[in-house]
Amino acid sequence: MNDFPEDRYRAIYLELLRSLEKARSRLAVAIATESKATPLDRLRYYREVEGTIHRWLRELRVRRRTGLEAHEAWFQVLDSLKGLLPGPDHLPARHSALQLCQRLREALAPLEQIERLETRG
Repeated sequence: MNDFPEDRYRAIYLELLRSLEKARSRLAVAIATESKATPLDRLRYYREVEGTIHRWLRELRVRRRTGLEAHEAWFQVLDSLKGLLPGPDHLPARHSALQLCQRLREALAPLEQIERLETRG
């Protein structure tokens, strides 16, 4: 729970959704670029991270529909994604899919922590 006004919550929510969609797209391009020369175990790792992003997109949409409020960790994730995925006026950074997956996993860690806490309590 939090003390965000509804309009602020909505802005945070929409920005987080956009950032996660952008991350998923950037990862898909990086995976496609490397796919022919990538070992199977690494492709599975890439797909796992891609699946985590997709799962959080679904989870956030469900939270919005059910009226659950924003969580403080959303700010951490947004800050991490902003550093990883600069704005449209910035030339895209060339990361290998492995580097991108590692950095995305780090960025999503606060959301994963929320999930662990919610399933315990």
